[in-house]
Amino acid sequence: MNLRREVVKRVPPLAKRDAELRARNHRIRELERTRDALEQQLADERDRAAKLVDPDELAQRSSFTQHLITLRRMTEDLRQLDPERRHPLRHLPFKLRNYRLAASHGIPVPQVLAVWEDAAQIDLAELPEEVVLKSDGGAGSHGVLPLRRLAEGRYETIDGVRRLTGDEVRAHFVDRASRGRISGPFFAEEVLRQPGGGPIPDDVKINVSYGEVQHVMLRRVPRHGHLRSMGFRYVDAEGADLGAVMIGRNSDDSIAPPDDLPEMVGIARHLSRAVGLPFVRVDLYGTERGVVLGELTRTPGGRQPFKPHHDDAMGRGWEHATNRLELDLVAGRPPGILHGQHPMPELYPQGHVSRSAEPGAWAPRIVPCAQWCGPGRG
Repeated sequence: MNLRREVVKRVPPLAKRDAELRARNHRIRELERTRDALEQQLADERDRAAKLVDPDELAQRSSFTQHLITLRRMTEDLRQLDPERRHPLRHLPFKLRNYRLAASHGIPVPQVLAVWEDAAQIDLAELPEEVVLKSDGGAGSHGVLPLRRLAEGRYETIDGVRRLTGDEVRAHFVDRASRGRISGPFFAEEVLRQPGGGPIPDDVKINVSYGEVQHVMLRRVPRHGHLRSMGFRYVDAEGADLGAVMIGRNSDDSIAPPDDLPEMVGIARHLSRAVGLPFVRVDLYGTERGVVLGELTRTPGGRQPFKPHHDDAMGRGWEHATNRLELDLVAGRPPGILHGQHPMPELYPQGHVSRSAEPGAWAPRIVPCAQWCGPGRG
């Protein structure tokens, strides 16, 4: 037997010391193995990060989605900075205002049949059998209700899905206004008919960056406000299919580009230059009486998750538009939204600031189209 072992066994303090040393050495070896594994993991992550975030590559990237997120933040900031609504971004949320703008450029708009300052005042009795009720302010379908009159003072949505009384129609708008989702005044307009289409015409939503079309979204709406039932297709300005460019959204090839797409594209380009912003979405309808404006949208809702190649292309288009707009401003383009020289209907009710002796930012700036927004520009 080893003499040292025998001595250690006979001297308890030595035995305890050796046990502690063995445990400590074991712990040191475990920590060293953990350190080596973490160092290797760190090296692997650094290699991966270097491949994913190449500074030279990053400097070349652009993103429509990121520009849109920034724009949304800017519009929130403008609420505090611009209470008088002087900035063009502060003009665009109002449907009647945009109808007047489009009409001033000779672009057809829906016929407005009645206007009420307050949602509680909505009176359907003297209106046609079918009508669309809207709020002046508000995005999406929250402030839109297409209706058909039934017997005994009842109504149904034009898609036949929902039935309401006159009081329920008014309550629909009063409730959403009270929650800040929409704002007045409220108005009734004609029902637009699409040749050969369903009860709700297809939307043609054109993303435009100061005169340059980024894409055209064709949207079929079987049920009002029901996103899951809708079909989508994305095409370019000439109607060529772009495929499923939005992540998570299939392309519905059964939705054909409208025959009057070239006219729609021309209108979208014209209005985007008149608005004087690097980006706007122009919503149009092909109807029995031709192309009609739906609305102008400054910040499309939702996440807008486009595939990288399309997101980059639209982001670059946005940046290019920003530069072209700035150069036009330097060359003398009046800032803000430019109205044309065609007659403008007076759509707002008496008492609205737009009809006062001092309308301020609501006064239209009328400029001939030829130089800044007409055909041949940009």
